[in-house]
Amino acid sequence: MKRVTKLPINPLPTAKFSGVRGDPSSLSLSQLFLPQLATHGSIMKPVYSILVLVITFITFCKAAIVQLTDENFSDLVKKEDEWLIDFYADWCGYCKRLEPKFQAADRMLKFDKTHSHVQLGKVNVDNNPGLAARFFISRLPTLVHIKDREVRQVQSTRTDNDIISFVTLEQWRDVKPKNGLLSPFSLFGHLVGFTGKLVKKVSSYSPWTLIGLLTGFLILSFGLLVLSNKKTASPTMAADNTEQQGSKDTEDIPKQIANRASLRERKSKRVD
Repeated sequence: MKRVTKLPINPLPTAKFSGVRGDPSSLSLSQLFLPQLATHGSIMKPVYSILVLVITFITFCKAAIVQLTDENFSDLVKKEDEWLIDFYADWCGYCKRLEPKFQAADRMLKFDKTHSHVQLGKVNVDNNPGLAARFFISRLPTLVHIKDREVRQVQSTRTDNDIISFVTLEQWRDVKPKNGLLSPFSLFGHLVGFTGKLVKKVSSYSPWTLIGLLTGFLILSFGLLVLSNKKTASPTMAADNTEQQGSKDTEDIPKQIANRASLRERKSKRVD
């Protein structure tokens, strides 16, 4: 049989850590590496500064597009503001294609000092039927420009440059705005928006609930109609009765005069 010689196993060399006491294997990572990082603080400070600058740059470049809703639209969109608003839906494929172009336009406008005041917003037409009705949205995506509460539709959205040029080159001046009744900021526009929200709210109820509400409304309307007819009929009947009574009194006057005359004649005969 062959003899198996056991080789001596030497312990693994342990690294020497400056500022660390005891066995390194029993220490945590923070206890092992923090002293080393502290000794190289002069190297880490520039790294931290670069990281802060990179994070700031990314945050600044990130598109700050505002999500507009039926509730916050009036508070955010002021009369003197200039806006580009994208009307979209989650199920719309063309809307998804427009999204990166819209975000690129937002970043480029932020770097333009002349037009950095232009704000960009998005409206989900499924969640905000009031705004979709107010702006008479008939197709998706629809990009509108608002300045001094004059609403114009952006004609071309093929590239981000088309969107930017509409603002920077003031191409919106060549587009006729929606004024008068068609303006989303008019009284009629607000009424249409309220109707849109009401229809969306009503459509969320079950058909039986709607039938019950409609039946109750019809019964209430019929009852009010009958009650109003009775009220108008009662003064008319009272007036007719008064006229009839007056006519009867008028007809009885000659009879009363004749009766009085006959009584006087009888009395005179008796005296004679």
